[in-house]
Amino acid sequence: MKFAILGISHETNTFSIVPATYEEFENSRLLRGDEIADVYATSDHTIAGYLQGADELGFDAELLMHARTGPIGTITKDAYDRISTEMLGMLRDQGPWDGVLLANHGAAVSEEFPDMDAEFTRAVREIVGPDVPVGITLDMHANISKDTVANTDVCIVWRTCPHLDTKLRGRKTAELIYRAAKGEIKPVQFIEMPPMLVNIVKQFTGQEPMLGLVNECVAANEIEGVLDTSIAEGYPYADVDEMGMSWITITDGDAELAEKVSKELAASAWTKREDLNRPVHSIKEALTEANERYVGPKPEGVENFLPDDGSALAEPEPSEHSHLGPFVLMDVGDNIGGGSSADSTHILKVAQEMGIEGYLQSLYDPESVDACVAAGTGAEISLEVGGKTDDMHGEPIRVVGTVGVIDDGPYEETRPTHGGGRFYDDGKRVLFNTVDGMTILLTSRRTGNTARQQMYSMGIRPEDYRIVVAKGVSSPRPAYQPIAADILLVNTPGVTTADLDTFEYKRRRIPLYPFEEPVYPA
Repeated sequence: MKFAILGISHETNTFSIVPATYEEFENSRLLRGDEIADVYATSDHTIAGYLQGADELGFDAELLMHARTGPIGTITKDAYDRISTEMLGMLRDQGPWDGVLLANHGAAVSEEFPDMDAEFTRAVREIVGPDVPVGITLDMHANISKDTVANTDVCIVWRTCPHLDTKLRGRKTAELIYRAAKGEIKPVQFIEMPPMLVNIVKQFTGQEPMLGLVNECVAANEIEGVLDTSIAEGYPYADVDEMGMSWITITDGDAELAEKVSKELAASAWTKREDLNRPVHSIKEALTEANERYVGPKPEGVENFLPDDGSALAEPEPSEHSHLGPFVLMDVGDNIGGGSSADSTHILKVAQEMGIEGYLQSLYDPESVDACVAAGTGAEISLEVGGKTDDMHGEPIRVVGTVGVIDDGPYEETRPTHGGGRFYDDGKRVLFNTVDGMTILLTSRRTGNTARQQMYSMGIRPEDYRIVVAKGVSSPRPAYQPIAADILLVNTPGVTTADLDTFEYKRRRIPLYPFEEPVYPA
């Protein structure tokens, strides 16, 4: 049996001014054939799950093409046309196929197609016909439409945030498509899309209310006749009709059961809608609390409990050292995984004004990197760092300090990471130590803080700092929860702020909680 593997993975922040051009995909990951295996085969990514399924179940996996770039703005028409034409041409020319496995994100928007994932799956279905089973594995932040579900036989969503079960869920998709291709099962899907969203600051699946909702979803998977259940948190920074939470149930030929289970799971979440949208710390509150509660550095080799078995990420188990280590402040408004600028200075500005020492963060600032490289290691210089992408993420901050390590940017992480990545690249980067006790990692690429090796590879030991700012909401948790005394979410301004009222939505559903008070079920 021969299965095709392909996909376009993009989380589109429609409020970002940085377009997802063809060049952005080329500079990130535009992979063909064996290049896909080189990047993903030894990772914990969805595609690794597909390849594992091929090895264990015995089908031939044909790696066609995969396109991915970090979350930024809308995909240009040129980018989608060029990528999809080449990719779908491979699918058309290299068939026939016994099955198709797609590795998309699920929250993609292009200039021509507000629901790009639905358009892409429509085109795939048109090529392979109605009888070839098509499976897709999506990010938990996918905004999933009924069209995407209708165009596929199996639509499976990661169940953890941070995303630690990506390979596991890919393996499940591969298994169901394999069984469908053999005629052992006849998958039937139903998606329920209640008029609600969950704020980005409440999407961590290791805490209530998401923990309970995930557990309910997993339990429903055990119902006789149910093949799989998924819960999608959705992605609130995409102004599209399908934005919001959704539940998908897949059964073996039982459409009524699929609808019943999805609706029951959604109804349970509806009762928790207020808890799913509660506010978090302000910048000053978080810095003050972290500064006052800090005890000391985490000892060498000591980490908090972190499950790596694909389960929902739990809170650390208490130990004699659990109160030690840095306080990690999640910069919600500059969430790189949500499409932000990576150069927000809002927290840095307040920390500088408060005179906080032992402070560590990264900043995207190619201009400052160039200045440091020109000055050379050991030079003491003055810089205006950050705040250069737009007017949403603060102004450049003047810092004086010493240029430390200068590095080309690539590094490898073998610890558990959000999304299962292994290979990373910050671009040209510089360690900069300020005279007032701060450490800033300056990068020339927009990169988040999902791997602790990012710091270790520069000679930085984050365990020794008082405060570490991580640009993200949930994605940095697998990296930093093991060494953190505590993690505090900080509601900062920016293109991924938790204050959704600051955005002008034109395409979203109305009514939609928490913007309005819908009646559900209608």
